[in-house]
Amino acid sequence: MALGAVRLLHWSPLLRNGRRHGTHDGEAPEPMAQQPITRLSEFVRRFLPLLLALCYLLALLVPTPGQRLHAWSLPDGLPEVLRPRLSHLLVALLLFLAALGADMRRLAGVVSRPGLLLLGLAAVWLVPAAVVLVAWWALPLLVEPQAASALLVGFALVAAMPVANSSAAWTQQSRGELPWTLALVVLSIVACPWMIPLVLQLLGLSFLPAQAAELAKLTTSFTGVEFVVWVLLPTAIGMLVRWFVGPERVATHRQSVLLWSATSLLLLNYINAAMAFPQMRDDFHVTWLAASAVVAFFLCVAGLLTSRALGRWFCESRERVTSLDYSLSMKNTGLALALASDVLHQQPVLLLPVFTATLVQHLFASALHRATLRRNSRYGLAVASDEA
Repeated sequence: MALGAVRLLHWSPLLRNGRRHGTHDGEAPEPMAQQPITRLSEFVRRFLPLLLALCYLLALLVPTPGQRLHAWSLPDGLPEVLRPRLSHLLVALLLFLAALGADMRRLAGVVSRPGLLLLGLAAVWLVPAAVVLVAWWALPLLVEPQAASALLVGFALVAAMPVANSSAAWTQQSRGELPWTLALVVLSIVACPWMIPLVLQLLGLSFLPAQAAELAKLTTSFTGVEFVVWVLLPTAIGMLVRWFVGPERVATHRQSVLLWSATSLLLLNYINAAMAFPQMRDDFHVTWLAASAVVAFFLCVAGLLTSRALGRWFCESRERVTSLDYSLSMKNTGLALALASDVLHQQPVLLLPVFTATLVQHLFASALHRATLRRNSRYGLAVASDEA
């Protein structure tokens, strides 16, 4: 899929010979009469929050196609790691497109700011854990204690997760500094085997020996071959393609890259919502759902406030802060869902906060994206690079 996307970008007749008026250094100017792909890409990027809401509405009304897409996989003859679900392929495509569009000269900026990188990485776990600890005290005041305990265990799983892979797509759409998001995604996943048990222990969760063994197995597999094949490899291929074809050629196809990224993001959200809504309906209680939505919202807000505080403290650029915004407000709920299903399957209500966090963080990201576009338009800001 990634190679097909590269081939399409490389041979696109709409953009191959086009020039563009420049708003970014190192990019060729566009013609005054915008190409159709450019107009479509700008439309999707501008109305991405509305399109996301429509995807959720479609998943609520017509979930069956999304469930079938989720169940799709390659034939049985292949090894399990090479038989991903469509959602895994979409995440790999998002990472490939993010790496393809990233100005890798800015990786030096990541390495040269170890203080910000380490604090950002620590905030990935410490800030959500603090929110869950507060919720542990407040939530039993709103819902019955037994339900509150089950919901909070679900949110503890969410808090222990690494940065969401899809945060790279939102960073790309908002023209943030992609190398920072990619670095936090990769490093947070690498740290999973140590950080997930530590955070869960900090939040007071204990497991039976069999559950602890299953937890260790899942986190190890998530950071093993699967991590290499579906996270590191797409990212590395994107970097290599960018180096091979050159930043100028990638900049020429910037709108195609953004359109592919937005389309993949919307399809991924439709599939996730189509799987989530039936489960949420089965476990539906107004107070449970409302409480879960509030906690999920405050997890996002806490990450955003932390990002802004770090940006102000280190006097960082708006583009770098934008990448931190998405990295610290979005969690890899796919792994949380696997842990809740395989390790704590005797408590199905745990899936409700995980599903709710998935939907809320993308709605929050879409609102943040719209605010970023308005801010950039108001102040005439542009990214001073050739990042797509």
